[in-house]
Amino acid sequence: MGEAGNEETAELRVLAAPTQQLPALIPALSHASPDAPADEPPLTRRWRWPLLALATAALASIPIALFATSDSPNARQQMVPPQWPPAPTMMESTPALPSPPEESVALVAPPPPAAEVPRHLSASATPSPSPTAPAPGSYEAEAPGNRLGGRAATREVATASGGSVVGWVGDHRDNTLTFTDVTVPAAGRYRVTVHYLTEERRAAAVEANGRFAQIVDFPSTGGWDRVGTITVTLTLRAGENTIEFGNRYSWAPDFDRLVVEPSAG
Repeated sequence: MGEAGNEETAELRVLAAPTQQLPALIPALSHASPDAPADEPPLTRRWRWPLLALATAALASIPIALFATSDSPNARQQMVPPQWPPAPTMMESTPALPSPPEESVALVAPPPPAAEVPRHLSASATPSPSPTAPAPGSYEAEAPGNRLGGRAATREVATASGGSVVGWVGDHRDNTLTFTDVTVPAAGRYRVTVHYLTEERRAAAVEANGRFAQIVDFPSTGGWDRVGTITVTLTLRAGENTIEFGNRYSWAPDFDRLVVEPSAG
């Protein structure tokens, strides 16, 4: 048996104590000590022993009844030891707090990020590019098809469009630069923008398709590595054309490129 059995045994020992004290209690119940004189009334002597027997039987039955009550299975089931903390049924019930309301679902979903838009939608939403005018023709002075006459030669310039220019043009009739294969769609007047370099003011004669056109004055660009522009108007024929620069009397500027576009006038 465990701790419960020990408690029951101790209880029996406590309850059995009156039985051990019966010799002292019996004289008290008979209202006479064991050494009572023999000259008591006859009635008292007649009922003494029946009363003692009844008292003895009554005292003897007390521990037996208590033992049977405390040791029975039903008593053990009914004697529940105290618990701490008390069971939920014994504790004061706490009212349940109202649960927070659930968040309502948004009725309108946010738009997807730009990266997640289907490609077919973005492609259909993109307008088709409008047609643009063809870029004007650009012709490099150092292009292999051009003709360099006399002492004319190329030199490298980092600020030039192609990294090189043609110099030493002029100061003799043979020192010339001729742009070949300048192609235009129709005959007419065209704006020709000359990209050049010179540290001082210089001039050059211009011929179109072997015919003299005009003398062009070239202001200083601020250095032999700084590119400037000047625009002249020339009459060209449909298809391929040649444009020549030279100066038989003095030096012309160094040439970077030509840009040819239709004239507005």
